[in-house]
Amino acid sequence: MFSNIALIVVIVIVVALLLWILFSSIAIIHTGEVGIVERLGVYVKTMEPGFHVVLPIIYRITEVVNMKQIPMRVAEQEVITKDNVVVKISETLKYHITDVNAYVYKNKDSVTSMVQDTRAALRGIIGNMDLNDVLNGTETINHSLFDQLSEVTAGYGLNVDRANIDSVEVDQDIQESMNKLLRASREKEANIMQADGFKQAAIAKAEGGKQSAILEAEGNKQTQILEAEGRAQSQRLLYVAIRDQINSVNEALVHNTDAYLQYKNLETMEKVAEGKNNTIVMPTAALDSLGKIPAMKQIWDQSEQPKSSDTETTSTTK
Repeated sequence: MFSNIALIVVIVIVVALLLWILFSSIAIIHTGEVGIVERLGVYVKTMEPGFHVVLPIIYRITEVVNMKQIPMRVAEQEVITKDNVVVKISETLKYHITDVNAYVYKNKDSVTSMVQDTRAALRGIIGNMDLNDVLNGTETINHSLFDQLSEVTAGYGLNVDRANIDSVEVDQDIQESMNKLLRASREKEANIMQADGFKQAAIAKAEGGKQSAILEAEGNKQTQILEAEGRAQSQRLLYVAIRDQINSVNEALVHNTDAYLQYKNLETMEKVAEGKNNTIVMPTAALDSLGKIPAMKQIWDQSEQPKSSDTETTSTTK
């Protein structure tokens, strides 16, 4: 009876040992991870993602390493700037493992080493910058920090993908002083901009007045030119009319000089004879020339007939 019980116990132990060996030899590595395999404490190989069978006791998966990009927040630290101002810096890192062997075996804690190097590099960078440069140059700090970490962390089997300065804080008293300075600077800029606006407005107004005066002068000039051209045209037309009249008179005089002179003499005599007390004495030649004018001759003949009748009557009476 006792032997049967002992046999059963042995069988159970053997089965349990076999089950343990079976389950211990099965390993599943997920995507984005790799497994470190050691044989009696010595690195053998790196297992890629998938199903693997590992002989227990002799071989062992000592560590599963995550190969994905890992974000990490670095603890806030105080840093002194070049102008002796204490600032609190908060930053984050993004990194991934590039060399599993170096990451596991060449550094006891590669991530801690990376954080320490990050804090030291940040102190060196900000220590060479003034406060204003720090506050306004976070992008420059990020680039400098990234370059320095890329060189250092390569030996840890890590690669820093990005380094970001999340916040920069200064002491409350310094912050108030900066706010006052900022307000004064903004007021100064506002005054400068306002003065510049007034200046530009004055310049624009002066330019407008200048352009208006120029346009008005141009308008007056054009008006005077047009008026002068109009007067000149009118004078030319008047001179042409006078010239034509003179040419007509000259042409008439060429053909009717005597008749024209006789006509003008007649007009003159008519005006002189209008007075009641005027006596006209004319030479015989002038009277003879008047007779050559047909109308004058007719008047002369009519005036002679009554005189002839009176003479005849007088002679008869006598």
